[in-house]
Amino acid sequence: MIRTVHSALFAFALVACFVIYPSTAIACVEGLAWGMPQSEINDHLHGAIKQEDLNSQRLIARNVHLDQLPVPQLTLDMNEQGGLESLAYEFSMDDMTEVLAGLSARHGKPISTSIKENSYEDQLWVWNTGEDLITAVKRTNGHVQKFLIAYRPSRLNPETL
Repeated sequence: MIRTVHSALFAFALVACFVIYPSTAIACVEGLAWGMPQSEINDHLHGAIKQEDLNSQRLIARNVHLDQLPVPQLTLDMNEQGGLESLAYEFSMDDMTEVLAGLSARHGKPISTSIKENSYEDQLWVWNTGEDLITAVKRTNGHVQKFLIAYRPSRLNPETL
């Protein structure tokens, strides 16, 4: 009985520590974290980011790499406090299969769907890792195709469902 009470108190104290002293959540890509300030992100990307416009919280990095894959454009959205809120990688269509295979190998089978409108067609793949919500989109608009993956912090832990 006393052992159970001690275990429960220890678990409660551990949870309280996480609530009282929240830490920065690890973001989708190694080396980045949700809430990370612009200066640290710029250091991580070796000075590649530029501000889209002076009033915007959107940052752009061009011609960077994710591991060994070239990323023509990385878009980072910052919150009002100046911390990383979401990001999106634009990849070459030639890299789509490798990126989707990597995401599936790491996070399992995604939820997927297609949307067909008059002027475009989208294929979407979605993963909720508990920490991140990852959305991959292939858009076909006429003869132009684009592929990107977007990350933001997950607001729902799948284990709570």
